[in-house]
Amino acid sequence: MVSTEDNNSTNGPRKLTERMLKGVAWSGLTSILLLGLKFISVAILARLLSPRDYGVVGGAFIAVELAAMLCGLGLAPALIQRKVVERDHIATALGVSLALSCVIGAALWLAAPFVATLMRIEALTDVVRLLAFATPLGAFNLICEALLARNMGFRAVSLCLLFSFSVAVCVVAVPMAFAGFGYWSLVAMQIAEVSIGALAFGFAARKLLVLPGFSARAFRELWPMSLGFSLTRPFGYLVNNTAKFLIARLMGAEALGLFTRAAFLSDNAGNLFNNIARIVAFPAMAQLQTDRERLRSGFLKGLSLTAMATMPTSAFSIVFAQELVDIILGPKWDEAVLPFALLATSLYFRLGNKLSYAVLQALGQPYRVIKIHCAVVAILALGILTTYDHGLATVCTVVPLAFGSAFVMTVRLVSRVIEMSIGAIFRAHVIPMSLALVVVAIGIGTRAMLVGQSSIVIVALGALAVVSSVLALLYFVPERVLGRLDAEGHRTLPSLKFAFRRLASCSM
Repeated sequence: MVSTEDNNSTNGPRKLTERMLKGVAWSGLTSILLLGLKFISVAILARLLSPRDYGVVGGAFIAVELAAMLCGLGLAPALIQRKVVERDHIATALGVSLALSCVIGAALWLAAPFVATLMRIEALTDVVRLLAFATPLGAFNLICEALLARNMGFRAVSLCLLFSFSVAVCVVAVPMAFAGFGYWSLVAMQIAEVSIGALAFGFAARKLLVLPGFSARAFRELWPMSLGFSLTRPFGYLVNNTAKFLIARLMGAEALGLFTRAAFLSDNAGNLFNNIARIVAFPAMAQLQTDRERLRSGFLKGLSLTAMATMPTSAFSIVFAQELVDIILGPKWDEAVLPFALLATSLYFRLGNKLSYAVLQALGQPYRVIKIHCAVVAILALGILTTYDHGLATVCTVVPLAFGSAFVMTVRLVSRVIEMSIGAIFRAHVIPMSLALVVVAIGIGTRAMLVGQSSIVIVALGALAVVSSVLALLYFVPERVLGRLDAEGHRTLPSLKFAFRRLASCSM
């Protein structure tokens, strides 16, 4: 099969928009299902496993993510971003990725004892060595995902991710945890997810894949583009793992386990949003890289929608932190309550950063965030090194500070590149911030009235009060909540109002 110049751009703006919206819908739906499944799995596994179990696996993932970062050389996003992709490009990207991943997997296996010594967690040697065998499968999955995303196969990508995680959790992790395998249940879940994902992605992309090979010409054509993506990946890796590494080395496996579970909301929401950005936003924006007006509009709407979803969510998580931790993790995780609330404040900053990175990737300028990544790593390292003696909660105050600083710097950078005013960006955040304040007020009031009730009752009634208030605002003053609408928004608004009327009538 030969993939030629992408036809999406020739089908007109409306066709691309429709396909992108369908992709967002599919990715959004499966992301919600995936997040719900992760909540359920964590609620079960956290009651069967200890903070140390999560800390051991969390430490292993630091090493595994380093290997995964080195495997692809940025070839997967280069396949998406390149205008014309031929058979040789696909064969070369797949061949180089698989060959390199085998070498890196072997190096990871050999380095496992050093990793255990570096993080001061003895159990890491065997865990890292077992996870090293899955490295080539992860590289294969990335290439398949890139080919599907380039061809707007958003539905297939979303279903593959959902299917592989569902089977890994339900068939592998939970039964093993019940049987008393401890952290090995999490290790087996990771291997099963990658292995099942390879089967699913291979089947979904069977018409797009070719046999691995190598073409010097194709590699030369992919290399400059992939180099730009590769240069940023080590810095992105440091941003994501500096805090975890320092906590593991300075505070131990149990503290790392508490931190990873406290960061469950922001990490998983960030990962799911990253999937949407990688699978949908980046391929779609790559098609618009020469149309700055539409790129500005898409970026502004993306920031507004992200803020609308995450700011009220963060506010709710902060107000009901005690109850949420009790429901999701169980009573033995009380030490994670304050870290959970503190880390929830970084949710929007992390997701907003990912959206900004997607824009820069689409423009072929991902290297421009390297300085920002360096600043974030410096803030994290300096902050944790000076606060770890005061406990995990104090360490967790550093994270939102670092990501908040990164958000400000990244948005300013993108605004200069696409020539957008800071005022327009600020106005896009007014309504989401107002909704977050409404959620805080309603949450505090609801919590005060339900003192002494169970955690489930408090969270359920709090969520009901918040959702009812937001629906009422959308029903009576949708323009105030949704902001100023463009022509497409005015066509959508009557349907939205009708939907809320139907919802209100059904609830009576």
